[in-house]
Amino acid sequence: MDTTITITAYGPKAKKAVSAAFAEMRRVADLMNANDPASEVAYINQNAGIKPVKVSPETFELLKLSLHYSQLSVGAFDVTVRPLVELWGIGKKDNYVPSKEEIQQALKLVDYRKLVLNDQEQSVFLPVKGMGIDLGGAAKGYAADRARAVLQEYGVNSALVDAGGNIWTVGVRPDGEKWRIGIRHPRPEMGSKILAVLPAQDLTLVTSGDYERYFVKDDVRYHHIFDPRTGWPAQGVISATIVGTNGAEADILSTTVFVLGPKKGLALAAESGITKAIVVTPDLQVFTAGRDLPEMEFVNGEKEGKNQ
Repeated sequence: MDTTITITAYGPKAKKAVSAAFAEMRRVADLMNANDPASEVAYINQNAGIKPVKVSPETFELLKLSLHYSQLSVGAFDVTVRPLVELWGIGKKDNYVPSKEEIQQALKLVDYRKLVLNDQEQSVFLPVKGMGIDLGGAAKGYAADRARAVLQEYGVNSALVDAGGNIWTVGVRPDGEKWRIGIRHPRPEMGSKILAVLPAQDLTLVTSGDYERYFVKDDVRYHHIFDPRTGWPAQGVISATIVGTNGAEADILSTTVFVLGPKKGLALAAESGITKAIVVTPDLQVFTAGRDLPEMEFVNGEKEGKNQ
């Protein structure tokens, strides 16, 4: 999943539970990794404009959730964003900035409204050749959900799953205290590595930031979180964190909020019933939505801004 994953678990069956959780996450990745030609998502993309593809229940349900938020955000999150991902190739191409003409051509293939999901057949169809699905904004969160479920099936009630910015806290630490999760400061070069610390129990935290995969060219930062409506990296937010109880949903919302910006993004997050959303803007203002988490600590002088 293009990240380092760490699972820490305690209990008599912890070792077996961690091995099983990793195996489950690999299974999810094998189904949903668009970069793997053998995956279900890649097969859907290969058959764009040709035929519907029957998929597993997991892939189908995650696509339904992704389509729901594509519709809810009116395309700020778009599960058919794959043509833009491939065009830009952030992290794969050498500081490549596509031309306006190339971006416009790719945008013609990005449209969640054309995605056809058939509940009865459990099939997926992209009607135009060249279209492509990308679950990069949802699959890590879903895989973390599945890892948590597997750990609990083994009776583990104290664990931490860290999938590169997608975190699940299972129960509390062995000492009975809540897990303390640091939210990374999006600009650590400003002197602070941690934006805030959240004591968490049975919560998931997902952060999307412009510091994860990016390059700087002619003093402009180009990152991997695209606005599917414009074809360019989203502007106006440098970090978006979602705290909730569903990893897949939190993963999608962190991207959606990042693209929509503080006002519209936080309003949508609040309507979705998440626990907390935290947004940092380029001028390092911090805005939040959701219910208060009195134990959350903003560090090094950072202050929580007013709710949007």
